[in-house]
Amino acid sequence: MALEERGTRPRLLIVRGSFATMGGAERELLQLIRMAHGRWDVHLATLDISPEAEALMLPAQPTLIKPSTTLKWPEGAFAEVTAAASKAAEKAWAALEIPWDHFDVIHLSVCRGTLEILPLIPAELPVNYHCLEPPRWLYEDVLHRHPNGQPKRPLWITRRVFSRQRRRDQRFVRTLLKRPKSAIFGNSPWSQILLERTYGLPSDPSTTNGHAPRRDEDQRPLEGSHVLPTVDLSNWPAEPTAEETAERDDVVLPEGPYIVTIGTVSHVKGTYDTLRSLVNTPYALVQAGGGSAEEKSALIAEGKRLGVDVMCMPRLSQAALVGVVRGAHAMVSHAHHEPFGFTPLEAMAVGVPPIMVDEGGFHYTMRGSGAGILVQRDDQTGWLAAYEAAANPETRNKWAIAGRKHVASKYPPESQLEAIERIMAPFLNR
Repeated sequence: MALEERGTRPRLLIVRGSFATMGGAERELLQLIRMAHGRWDVHLATLDISPEAEALMLPAQPTLIKPSTTLKWPEGAFAEVTAAASKAAEKAWAALEIPWDHFDVIHLSVCRGTLEILPLIPAELPVNYHCLEPPRWLYEDVLHRHPNGQPKRPLWITRRVFSRQRRRDQRFVRTLLKRPKSAIFGNSPWSQILLERTYGLPSDPSTTNGHAPRRDEDQRPLEGSHVLPTVDLSNWPAEPTAEETAERDDVVLPEGPYIVTIGTVSHVKGTYDTLRSLVNTPYALVQAGGGSAEEKSALIAEGKRLGVDVMCMPRLSQAALVGVVRGAHAMVSHAHHEPFGFTPLEAMAVGVPPIMVDEGGFHYTMRGSGAGILVQRDDQTGWLAAYEAAANPETRNKWAIAGRKHVASKYPPESQLEAIERIMAPFLNR
């Protein structure tokens, strides 16, 4: 039974430190707020939000709690060493007037500056921490490498630079887990595994979406769980719309067949690995998703050296992006341990074969879908075989039918709300 059927809507304060980046995590949260419109009573607390982000919440118009002046986040090496951004966020949260007695649950969305609100939350309030993944820049080196894989600085220096921020992150999470009626959940079975590795909280990735954690006698969580994202199929229609066709015609694409990879030109997205997998194939590489002019030029130059044509897309509208994906031979990614992995689902939605590295969230996202292929990162023979398999019309049709069915059945729009409600229910039904 949905919680609103009790007669009153759950009252949530959703907290996110910043919406400055407007990447996948931000858009996922804004979609959650849209979906909760009329179902939850939502307030949104943030230190940094743009008009673009506010527009993406419509028709939902949650009450915003934010500073009168957007927080200017400290930057630079000294700020990283001293954890200045974390300290600035802690101070900024303390300056806001937040009507704590209005809320049933506090929902924290992982981001710089989010956990810093934790000391202000009254002890009796339930707190959810939606940790899509532990902050990768603190615990992994994949974000501290150039797109070609070379470290931006000696990795021992990187570890030293972020040591204070890691300690603060660990301290905040320990504080959270000591609270009665708290919960921490990732956005996939893989990110649930990362919660255990990073914070030592036992996690069983085989649990179901929105599994309410076991608790001790004081109602503190004894395990992590996960809440899967959803895919809005209206953004990825099975057949091309007139808008998609018109906008795709305005995009300059390779004359021959191409594969598409989505994500910033970067090491973490595995852009160069994808490029190398196309050597000795007839396929060009189309990259969509950003990157500096220098990084894109270097990628194009490396492609020329390897004999692979590379085209980096400008910023695309949603309709144009769908058209580019629909026209591809395959959607491909070599991203390093992607926490969830939307791109294979988006490819399935429009009937394009997803061919993904068998790591991280991709493994769980594609498992049981009946569409596409998972390949080990260094198995060049496997990548070539996957590209060949995707050229078979019967295989493509089979994958297209199975893939869209998989997306529609496992990631429907309301499923994320329902999963969060299952985690909240033990404390809202009392």
